[in-house]
Amino acid sequence: MKTVSLISLALTAAAIASPLTWERLVESAKDDPRYQAAEKRAEATATDRNLKLWDKIELRYQLDGFSFAKHDFELRVTPQAFGERAADKEHFEAVKNYQQATFAVERSLLLYDRYERGVRYVLRKKINEINKQLLQVNSDRIEVLHLKSGSASFNAEDLMTSLEKNASLKSSILSDSTALRDAELKLRIWVPDFEGVDLDTNFIPTMDELAEFLKDGVNVDENFPLVALAKGKRDSDVSKAKQDASKDRNYISHLGIGYSLQIESLMEKYKDLDYNDVTKEKYGKFYNEFVEKSGGCIGQYINGDCSKWDTKKIEGYSMRSLVPETDDRKTSDKFFVNLAIRLPFFDSNKDATLREQVAVLDAESKYLDDVREVNQKVARLTEEVLALIGQWKVLKDYAEQVNASGFMEQFARNAGSDPLLLLRARESALESDLKAAKLEYDIFARYLSLLDYAGGLARQDVANHLREGIR
Repeated sequence: MKTVSLISLALTAAAIASPLTWERLVESAKDDPRYQAAEKRAEATATDRNLKLWDKIELRYQLDGFSFAKHDFELRVTPQAFGERAADKEHFEAVKNYQQATFAVERSLLLYDRYERGVRYVLRKKINEINKQLLQVNSDRIEVLHLKSGSASFNAEDLMTSLEKNASLKSSILSDSTALRDAELKLRIWVPDFEGVDLDTNFIPTMDELAEFLKDGVNVDENFPLVALAKGKRDSDVSKAKQDASKDRNYISHLGIGYSLQIESLMEKYKDLDYNDVTKEKYGKFYNEFVEKSGGCIGQYINGDCSKWDTKKIEGYSMRSLVPETDDRKTSDKFFVNLAIRLPFFDSNKDATLREQVAVLDAESKYLDDVREVNQKVARLTEEVLALIGQWKVLKDYAEQVNASGFMEQFARNAGSDPLLLLRARESALESDLKAAKLEYDIFARYLSLLDYAGGLARQDVANHLREGIR
């Protein structure tokens, strides 16, 4: 058991101690919080959405009087306005596309930072190596000058110049080392656990490959992340304007169906009772009260019956009393429908269409401005990269010509026995290489920006965006 644990620990330590490669650096973008947040937003908006058929639905209750005898129950629906559902669907699709474009832009920016830092590290290391070679050449020159100090051709000023240059080169080498250590610390922000940096120079395309990529120019289309983002923003704004305008077409305010419940045991009403009423069985309990209040009995009561009546008093008298009420409605009449229709002819809010038209025009204008800006930047970057590659080729051609064996042999024959001229030729070639190396960073900085604009860095189907991103 202990052996297995030790083996697992050793394998884990080996994995943690592996050097930093381009693959690990690029893969680290997926662990970035900004990447994960943008991915979650894109996934959340990509899921199917159930569009509602109504704005709201509610159960309404109304109590008709505090006798609690009559109750109205209604199921009321507020339907969507005409065209609102289609506008909602269009807006949802626009928001989904906008979030997908936002995710692509965010992914491109994250990879841009990593590639830029990696290229900077590789090229700074290359510059450091050239500075070390220049220091060696300059040290050899100082040694030769010291040996010639007693001869007539010795020039003390040349020695002083070489000593100053030696100090300057040592300072540049120290600056390179500091920059490389700082770059390594910054790389650990993205990949905390690695042992050394092993960024393969073959991962980076050559200048000839870059020139081949860009020889036909770059055509801007809707697949460019910033163009897709601008298009998504335009579509989102336009669909939102249509959505807002559709809400003003709510000609049916609401539609409801209800049931009116009446509880007979609690139902009572006031009624003016006359003599004919109280003699009926329905209101018979009010008979004695009616006779007493009307004063119609002018005789004696014998066994509860009046012996003589005043007919005029009885027939002319009426009594207001609280009597029971019955629900004599048919079942179908207990149900009701509630419908409210808005009259658009008398609506003061008639500028919805105008607002929609203005919003659409503004969104389209902003989109065209963004596309024009991307076109201009892509054209400028392409032109600058190709121009810098041309300068780089001039410097490299010169350095290769000087470093060629035939050239050096011919130069040695012409220089005779003076080693200072040979050292100067070697130094000139290295200085040309140094200028070319510094120019390479300017080229790749613009090329990475071009990849960012063109969507090359946003692609998820490639492992090396520097070589494959723009194809």
